[in-house]
Amino acid sequence: MSQTTFSATPIAALPPDDSSRLLTGPFLILNISALFSAISFSSMLPLTALLVTNQTGGGDVAVGFAIGVFAITAIAARPLIGRLGDERGRRFLIVLGGFTTAATFFAHIWADTYVMILAMRMLTGAFQGMFFVGSAAMVSDLAPEHRRGEAVSWFSVFLYFGMGLGPGLGTITQEWGETSFALGGYDTAFALAGVLMMLSAVIGGFLPKDSPSAMGQHFTQGGDGQLNGAAGAGAWGLQVRLAQAARPLVFQLVAKEGSAVQPPAAPHVHAPPSTGNAGRVFYRPALWPGTILAMGIIIIPALYGYLPKLAEENSLGWLGPVFFVYSMLVLVLRIIGRKLPDKLGTKRTATLALVGAAAGMVVIGTFVSVPGLYIGVVILALGGSLLYPALMVAAIEGVPPNERARAMSTFTMFFELSAGIGGPILGVTAAVVGATAGAFYAAAACSLFGIVLLGIWQRGVAPVVR
Repeated sequence: MSQTTFSATPIAALPPDDSSRLLTGPFLILNISALFSAISFSSMLPLTALLVTNQTGGGDVAVGFAIGVFAITAIAARPLIGRLGDERGRRFLIVLGGFTTAATFFAHIWADTYVMILAMRMLTGAFQGMFFVGSAAMVSDLAPEHRRGEAVSWFSVFLYFGMGLGPGLGTITQEWGETSFALGGYDTAFALAGVLMMLSAVIGGFLPKDSPSAMGQHFTQGGDGQLNGAAGAGAWGLQVRLAQAARPLVFQLVAKEGSAVQPPAAPHVHAPPSTGNAGRVFYRPALWPGTILAMGIIIIPALYGYLPKLAEENSLGWLGPVFFVYSMLVLVLRIIGRKLPDKLGTKRTATLALVGAAAGMVVIGTFVSVPGLYIGVVILALGGSLLYPALMVAAIEGVPPNERARAMSTFTMFFELSAGIGGPILGVTAAVVGATAGAFYAAAACSLFGIVLLGIWQRGVAPVVR
């Protein structure tokens, strides 16, 4: 398998004099929006597992299917989401996805049966996918090309900070609502999740309006391989508008003093060649990185779906601090090691991450105690903190700007696929073993299988991906 490699100018790139700047206004707005989305989404995960167990009487298998069923609609919607992102823009996906996901969280208030829970989860899969694809694509657009791995690491820092706060916030709200609010415990928590997701969409509305398809149309290549007249000016103008759009908000806090943006008289930008992947249902170069990612993050449904059940069965108490410690460690490690994916390369970074994921799952499943949980999540954080940044950089390497949302749509589809196949695998394994701890051993086995897939992939693309 090979992949065409070329230099792609980011859609929302800053002007040449600021080409190395990463912490721009749009970048900060995007990450704050992602933070509130992550808090909202992660607050729903333990609630879903506990709702299935306590309200419908479901066991491990029922929990697994409730966690994974949202992947059906998420994957089915991915080709359309990617096309919309490249034609209508990333901001369109972020705002529309945020508001529609919020609506499904509010609708969970009426999910009183197992069938209704499954229906709400399926709707969440389709709508949440829009937000995440739009956010992931815009991160790559806003980052200087040589700092894209660092940008993804910063983006994931905000996501994991939200993932650390969400589960504890959801369970606290559920317990408080049982005695202090008219809606009741679960419904109060669902309403809070909807409000937070709406806030994420509102913040996303302050992002610069982008038009990837318009940029692609402006790339008309001349005989010398450079942009011609009006086409070059149009592409340059789009970049300038995106870079300046957020200046009145927070861009002035991080931009250079007194810098003025003037389009060059004769822009010299090389048009990205067609990759031949834009018309496919799924973006082919993103399939291998996505598949390996799916194997490595089956730990997520284990951690957020089955850990609450394991703790309840063994009277381990409130898990909010455990989730918080895990996410804060990931956050710190990604800040410290934000440049590692660019320096170490995909293979070494992903291998370390997958080994750590497997080891952490084994520790949690074997030592079912409060100290065992903390030791396990520390190992998980040490190993898995860089898996997503490393593989995302590989998925978009050499992808032109006007195809990037489609690449991100395919790559991030594997988040849902991981839960879709992982939830039932974990549930069935736990049922066969006769203990919830079996779910954690199944997640460890999947991570180790990811290392095998990584080796197979690297043999085919070694000249392209380090």
